[in-house]
Amino acid sequence: MSFITFTGNLAKTPELRTDKNNRPYTFARVIRTDRVRNSSGEFEDGGTEGYDVAVWGADAEALCELAERCGNIRVTVSGEELLEVYTPEGGEPRIVRKVLDADVSVSLRGQTVTVEKRS
Repeated sequence: MSFITFTGNLAKTPELRTDKNNRPYTFARVIRTDRVRNSSGEFEDGGTEGYDVAVWGADAEALCELAERCGNIRVTVSGEELLEVYTPEGGEPRIVRKVLDADVSVSLRGQTVTVEKRS
């Protein structure tokens, strides 16, 4: 595994769940687009990658609540990256990108952010 940090947008509002010990968690789908330098030296949008981001505890609750209020917000994700190969029945193998036990923060670029401390 390797450590990764990237910024992208939520693909949809994540769903808050609880594990067998009643600990809250969510899997947020975050989409990021690379910026690539072309042959003339200018930057353009490159490939788009989707990540399944695992968030736990109060952070998961806060992320789900924020996404419900504000939609597909821009976030910065840091954590251990895990790549798995998934082959759907009768389909082609593809790589599934996951970030485990992620630290998720809200990006300030292009959005207005209000911060409130948890009690």
